[in-house]
Amino acid sequence: MDLSGIAAVLALLGIPVSVLIARWQMRAGLAQAEANYRASLEAAEAGHRAALEVAEANHRSALALARHQVERERVRWLADAQRAAYTIFQNSLAQFRRCLLASDVDIGELHNAFSELHNAPSIVRQVGPDEVSRIAFSIMRVCQLIEIRVRNESRNGSPLSYEERAEIWRTQVATSRDELDEAIQRVSAALWE
Repeated sequence: MDLSGIAAVLALLGIPVSVLIARWQMRAGLAQAEANYRASLEAAEAGHRAALEVAEANHRSALALARHQVERERVRWLADAQRAAYTIFQNSLAQFRRCLLASDVDIGELHNAFSELHNAPSIVRQVGPDEVSRIAFSIMRVCQLIEIRVRNESRNGSPLSYEERAEIWRTQVATSRDELDEAIQRVSAALWE
């Protein structure tokens, strides 16, 4: 074989070696690409987890804020409802007192005033705590007994004098009314704590 034949044989042998070297380089490139892919995937997953954690924290924070706002609105509504119920009761009681302590008691007006007062504790019970509604019902029952006594005394021909009616109010209702006012103040203050 001459030199050109040997060179041809060597060239032919160099092809598989070149292919083999190219294949090794390709494998190394693929391995590097695979490693880069896995690293990118792990980084993306870590970023996704972090974004999810941030989103969940923001969601929890938004829910807590919404719950807080809803609770404040509920308390505000309850305070308004209680204030209205207490005002209805206090106005009914004041009307009963005016009728009771009028210079000439009109039994019909006193009865009408008591009828309004009779319904007022039920309104207080719907929104007020037990302490306030218990006192309101107690006052209403005392006023009922007063109304019955005034009516019976008038029918018997010996109506109670202004002084007697004022004394009945002072001893039987005024102290309970003070107790009611104090209970209302405590309840109103406790709502906003």
